[in-house]
Parts: sequence; structure tokens; C-alpha cells
Amino acid sequence: TGIWQGDDMSTSHMAYTVGTSMEGLPSTSQPDLLSQVERAIFQLYQDPNPDNKITADRWLQALQNSPQAWSMAWVLLNHQSVEVQNFGALMLQSKITKAWTELPQEQYSTLRLELLKAVGRFSGGPRLVLIQLCRALVAFAFNTMPELWPNAVVSIIHSLRGATESVPENFSNAVLQLLTILPEEFESTSATVVASKRGVLRREIQNGLQSVLSLLEEVLSSSQPKTTKIAAMRCCCSWVQFGLPLPEVSSLVEQLFQGLLDQEMLPQACETLTEMVSHDDALKYPNTLRKFLQRVLQLRDFISTKLEENDTDECLLLAQLVQEVVDANMDSLVQVSPDSSSPSPEALEATQLLLEFVCVPGTYPVDEQCSEVTLTFWENFLDRIASAEPEQCKLLLHFYSSVITSLIEVFPEKAQYPPENEWEESWAEDDKDNFTKYREDLCDLAESLQRTMHFEYLQHLTTVLSNLLTSSSQPTWQSVEAALFLLQGVASNTTQQSTPLLQGVIALFPRMPPHPTLVKTALSLLGYLSSWFKHHVNLLQAVLPMILRALVEPDLAPSAALAFRDVCGECAEQLAPLAVQLIPACQAGLANLSLQSRDCVRLVAAIGSVLSAMPLKELLGPLESLIGSRVQSLQELATQEAQEARKPLVERELAVLSALCHHIYPTLQSGEQHPVVLLLVQLWPSLQTLISNWCTDQDIVESICICWNRAMRTVREQYAPLLEGTVDLIIKCYAAVQHSKLLDSAAQLVSMFGKESSCSTLISTLLQQLLSISLPALSEYPDTTQAFLDLMSAALKTCPVLLLGIEGVASNLFDIGLAALELPEQPTVNAAAAFFVNFISLVDSVEPIREAIALKGPPLLQYSLQAIAGATPRSYLGAFSDILGALNTHCISLLSPWLEELLALDGFPTHHVTPVEKQKFKSTILREQSNKRILKEKVKEFALMCRGFHGTLYAAQSL
Repeated sequence: TGIWQGDDMSTSHMAYTVGTSMEGLPSTSQPDLLSQVERAIFQLYQDPNPDNKITADRWLQALQNSPQAWSMAWVLLNHQSVEVQNFGALMLQSKITKAWTELPQEQYSTLRLELLKAVGRFSGGPRLVLIQLCRALVAFAFNTMPELWPNAVVSIIHSLRGATESVPENFSNAVLQLLTILPEEFESTSATVVASKRGVLRREIQNGLQSVLSLLEEVLSSSQPKTTKIAAMRCCCSWVQFGLPLPEVSSLVEQLFQGLLDQEMLPQACETLTEMVSHDDALKYPNTLRKFLQRVLQLRDFISTKLEENDTDECLLLAQLVQEVVDANMDSLVQVSPDSSSPSPEALEATQLLLEFVCVPGTYPVDEQCSEVTLTFWENFLDRIASAEPEQCKLLLHFYSSVITSLIEVFPEKAQYPPENEWEESWAEDDKDNFTKYREDLCDLAESLQRTMHFEYLQHLTTVLSNLLTSSSQPTWQSVEAALFLLQGVASNTTQQSTPLLQGVIALFPRMPPHPTLVKTALSLLGYLSSWFKHHVNLLQAVLPMILRALVEPDLAPSAALAFRDVCGECAEQLAPLAVQLIPACQAGLANLSLQSRDCVRLVAAIGSVLSAMPLKELLGPLESLIGSRVQSLQELATQEAQEARKPLVERELAVLSALCHHIYPTLQSGEQHPVVLLLVQLWPSLQTLISNWCTDQDIVESICICWNRAMRTVREQYAPLLEGTVDLIIKCYAAVQHSKLLDSAAQLVSMFGKESSCSTLISTLLQQLLSISLPALSEYPDTTQAFLDLMSAALKTCPVLLLGIEGVASNLFDIGLAALELPEQPTVNAAAAFFVNFISLVDSVEPIREAIALKGPPLLQYSLQAIAGATPRSYLGAFSDILGALNTHCISLLSPWLEELLALDGFPTHHVTPVEKQKFKSTILREQSNKRILKEKVKEFALMCRGFHGTLYAAQSL
């Protein structure tokens, strides 16, 4: 165990040189090393001890990375063990891919011959070794095409045919494997192939396309085994990315269609044909695509049989093929012939064939999976009909009436939930998620049907619903729910004709089975109809009790809250007279502890919309009734000891209060007090107690700050009477724990009241206290540093005199900003840059700032240039461009000599830029004092130069 652990790859055991002959060396030439390799490979693949596996892997990687691996790989390929042979082939592929420069050019021809021989030798297997050798030969081709190996694809085919002429089947195995790998490697190695050579490689590979296609036709028309023909189909699929000339490969296409009739070849034949049709180049050949469609239609009986057999995988593949072929012929489907005033008969037959995949019995995705594949086509197809000229649209609807009618009839069936016992017991979570997405797609398709058919589709759905609910037999809840669900897709596109139908739907609500899922869908439908209810208030009042009753039902409350929010948002003025009746229902809903914070916020948003539509005098009574219970609840929570178990209740109550502060926005007359101020006054004692008890909990403090911030934005200048109490609370809480959200609230206070002379004392106290607390510990918390710099920026904008009147503050703030620029978090860097822009803008009017910049400006400029040159990611460039722009605008007399001195340093900011390029950058910066866009472009260009990307395709795409 671990016999190779101490071996050095440079010892005599590794004495092979790169110049060693490529012929397979006898294993006796280095028995010790070969024995160690054998043991390492055995240990890597078969030793149960993970530590031994790791040791073996490291040793083998070291061997693989050594120059001697070029020759050692051939020794391993001559070994009897498949594992050893495979490692030798892998080693060879790795060296050609990653260490190509180690190999002298005079050995290229020898290596190519030996690789071709090795591929021919292993053409009969083992397949694992053959694949690695093919990858090695492909890597060799990429490194030598076209200068050293022109027409490589043709050369490979001829060479392998000669190397395996005694066994034609082996030739097919080898050449098909290699030709399948070549396009795949070209695609996957896009990052490692030199950008300037990639286009050349593509053209060189495409030069061999005809030879490859001829070979594939030869194999598919031969009597070779099915496995070989499947390999040929797979190879063809791999070459589709190079753009097959479809009119010239009709024989090959026919062989693929014949392959569909064989069960073993069907999957690969389907995949290859689908790739052919879906490739962008296929659209160049509309006549050939029509022939594809005709050929597919000839398989209709075969496809119908397969759908009856219900092999899920085969049906899915056939659905994908038919969908792509029919979709590729979309233009002909909606093109009306001048002679017959309708599309061609095959157009109708094509949509009928695609319809068969939709009508497959069963529920997606458990019983069938092919119907989902077609949904995108149907949506595009219906939209094309709807967007046609009115006369043409009418003709198309008549022509496809049978197909569209079938779609309309099948969608309610496909949208139905399965029986409850199956859903709960046998459906996996992934299947449930996929079914939910599938239903959403059906709902989107219902919207397309509504746009295309207008009144007729809504009429059909309402008829289905009416028949279900007026039948003498009890309908399943699933069938009723599916019809209601699809009605959501048409609810937002109603017309005057829709009104009687929707009235009929609402009249049927009392007849519906009382199943929770059905009721949730019904509530959701009411929310979708909110804009329609705005013009039918009597019907809104009829369904409102249903919504309000559901607010206190744990299972239904979330759906009810969502519907209530939508209805109140659209119909606030119409519901304002009912506010007194709505308040108790809202209070009952908020008292429902099973209701999540998100749903509570929706409830408050709903009632807030209604209250805001009322005159101030009329809304105070209902609002007082609503907030009374909330104030009492918060008082109780505030006086209780802070415990983790109570935290969700506190957060929930604060979320409700924040929503109240945000969603009550009445129209105020001059001199009227905002009702949110009344709310804050009543809440203030509880907030003081709450923040004292929970000041160490970041989530609770954040929730309180959100409440403050929303209240401030809502009441604006009317918040002034509460300013002193807020400042006091922020200082006390921040002294206990430095929460960044407290600084955010402080920044909002400074922005709102910093310019008010009557508030200057309070704002000055706030800034002084927060500065004294923050300065010692800012570097430990990037989020707090960011919030602190945002606060300082707000102060510099609104009240610089109050801030800079503090002794030594300018120098300290400069140091904090400079340190923040070096932090890895981009939001903090952006905040620091914004701070410096505001700081530098005051250089002419504030002496402490002038002194700080004169003294500490060079380090700021130096780091900014280093950051631009590569010390930070390129996404940070905007921040440092802003700093340069601010220095250029306000301190150009200082910036010019600083730039001259820094850029004169050898190798600064990196060795990639020349003195001439640095001088040009300096001149450009100093010239662009007003145009920020040009300045940022020049900084970006200089950054690419400094990072060594100048002149590359990457740089061209980035600029």
C-alpha cells in the first residue's frame, strides 16, 4: 500500500525523454515504474480504502503531468489490462490537450501516424480505450489544422479505412466513434481553442462534411449490424451543428425515416431527425421542410399505433419530432392559398396528427408526457391566427375549426387533478411540481384561445361548467375545478358579451362541491375578475361574503387574502361604503395565527386601499377600530420577555404595522394630519419597549426599521414631531449592537430633515453619536460599513456643515472610505465610491475636505488605478470611474501631477501597458471632465489593456 508515495517524477525511473520513439516500448524496459503504475491503477479503481485512492490519484496525476508521460502512455497502451490501457490513452489525450507545447514539431507526423494506428488497433474494443484515443486524435487535429494537417477529416476517414480494411465492421466502429466525438469536442472546447482559430477550425471541419455524409449514407444503406447503424445516426446528429444541406441529403433522411420503423433504431433516428429540423439552417430550405412534413404524415398510422401502445419514451420522442416538423412549416399552415381560399389539405392533417399527442389518455406527467411537448406550438399557432388580417383569420378559424374544437374539449380533461388517493400516495413531489407548471401552461393557452376565438371560448367553458353543476349526477370536484382554473386564463380579457356568461358562472358557485382545492381555485378566479367586478358592483357584493368567510379558514385563508387584495385594489372606491363591514373580517383574519406574515400584509394592503379611497373624516373611525387591536397585541408582546418562541409573533405583528404605514395613503387637505401619525403615536411606547427588549436580535430590529422607514416615506414632513424619539431610540439601540438597518433609518432621517434648521440640533446629535460608536468597529462588518457610508453620503448632500463641524471627521471619514474600497463586497465598494464622489464635490467650499484630499488623495488615486488594472473584478470598474471623474471635475490641478507621478512608475499599474499607452490614458482622463459615458468607456478600455486582454476577441466583445 502506498508503494509510490515517495517517488520523485524526476528520478531515473522517469528517464524517458520527449524524443523517445513513439513505438510501443517493451514493458521490461522499466519494470519498476510500470509495476508502480499497475499498482496505482489497481488501487485507484479497486482499493476500498479512500485514503489509498486519493494517494494513487495524486501519484498518477503527477505522472500524467510530467514530460515523460508522452512516451509512458505508449507503454501502458501495450499492457494487457484494460484499466492500464485506458489510463495510457487518457494520459495521451491529456498531454495533447494541455501540454502540446512540450512536443517538438518534428515529432508531429510520427505522433499522428501512431495515433491513427492505435485507433485502428483498438477499433474492435475495448470501447473505453477507443473513445480516449479518438479524443486524443481529435485534440491532435485541432492543434494542427489546417496548416500542418489540411483536409484532416477526409484524411482520417481514408487512413482508418486502410488501417482496418481487413475488418469492415471495425472500420465503421472506429471512424463513427471518432467522427461523433469531433464535433462534440469542437463545441465543448470553445474556451480552450484560440478564439482567432475557432472560425478557421469550423471552416476546415465543414470542408469534410460531404465526405462524412457520404460515409453515413454508405453505412446506413449497408447490411451492417443495427448497432453500427445506430452509431451512424448518432454521428449524423453530432454533425447537425455544422449545418447540413438538407436538399442534398434526401437519401440519408429517408434512411433515418426508415429507422423509425425499427424499435431499436427509433430513439436515435427520432433524435437525429429532430435535430435536423430544429437547426436554424433548416429554415433556409422551406421546400425540403415541406417534404419532411409529407414524410411524417405518411407515418400517421404508425404513430397512432405507438400512441395506443403507450410507450412513454417512444411517444415523447415522436411528439418532439412531429412538433418540430410541423412548427418548421408554420408559415404554410397559416398561409391561405389564392386558389382555394384555405391552406393546403396537408396543413389540416398535420395539426390533426399533432392533436393526437394532446389527446393521449391519462394525466401528465405520470400517465403520459407527450402532450406537454406540443403546447408551445399550439400557443404560437393560435397567436398567428389571431394576428392575421380579419378576413384571413375568419377563413383559418373555419378551416381549423375541428382541430380547435378538439383542443377546447380536451384541455379541461388534461387540467384535471388525478384521484386524491393517487395524488397523495403515489405521486412524487417532482411530478406534482411538473403538473402544476403544466396546468399553468394550459391556462396560458386558454388565454391564446380567448384572443383567437373571443366570446366562443368563454361560452364553451361556461357551458362545460353549467353542464357539470346542473347534471343530475354529482360531478367530481376535479372536473369542476379544471373548468374554473381555465376560466382564469380568459378572465382578464372580457368584453360586454362576457357579462351574462360570467354572471352565470357566479350564480353556479353555491352548487360547487365544497372541496378545499376547488374553493381555492374559485377564490383565485374572483381575484382574476377584480377589474370586471369594478363595473358590476352588485355581483362583487354577492361574492364578497365568500371571500370574507374564507379568511378565517386555515386552508383557504392564503387564497382568500390574495383574492381580497386584488378585489380591493381594483374596486377600492366601490367598496369604501362597506369599510365598516370589512374591518371585522380583516381583524378576524389577522387573528388567525395560521395566516403567514405575507398573507397578513395582503389583508392590510386590501383594507388600506379601501380606507385610502375614503375622505379623511370617514376613514378615522374604521382605522381606529382596526389599529386598536394591533396596538393592544403589540403592547402585550412588548412587555413579554424576549424569547425565540415569541419571535415569529413579533415579526408577524411588525409586518402588519409596516403594511399599515405603507398602504394607507388618503388624499389630504391642507392642515389635515396623516392618519399614520395617529398610528405611530399610539405605537410609540410599545416600540420603545420592544426595541429595548429585542435590540440584540437583528431580524426584529430590521423589522422595526422597516416600519420606521415606511412611516417616514408615507407621512414625510409630518414625521417631525416623532424625530426626537426616533433619534433617541436609534442611538440607544445602535450603542448596544451595531445593526446596519439602524444606519439606514438614520440616513433616511438625515435626507428628510438635514436641511431643516429646526431639526439641526437633533440631526447633529445623531451624527456625532453614530460616528463615535461606529469608528472603532466598522472594519469588522462590511454591511455596517456600507450603511455607514450611505449615511455619510446623505449627510454630505443635505447638511455638510453639521457633519464636518466635528473635529477631525473629514480625515477619519477619508480613511474609512479608502479601507472600504478594498473590501471584497461590491455593494460596500459602490457605497464607498458614492461617498468619495460627494466628499470630493465639496473640496472648494470646505477647508477640512480640501486638506484631507491634498494629504490623502494620492493613495486614493493609486488604489483606484490598481483596482482598474486588475485588483478588483471588472464589474467594479464603474465605481472607480466615478472616483476618477470626481477628482477630474473638482481637483484637476491635483489630479494631473498625481497621475504623472504614478503612471511614470515602471510596471505600474501592470506590466501589460506601455508608457505610451499610459500617457494616452492620462491625457484622455484629463480631457473628459464632463462626459461620464466616454470616461467610463476609456477606463474600461484601459482596464482591458492592464489585464492583458487588449486586442483579443474577448476585449472586442466587451467594449
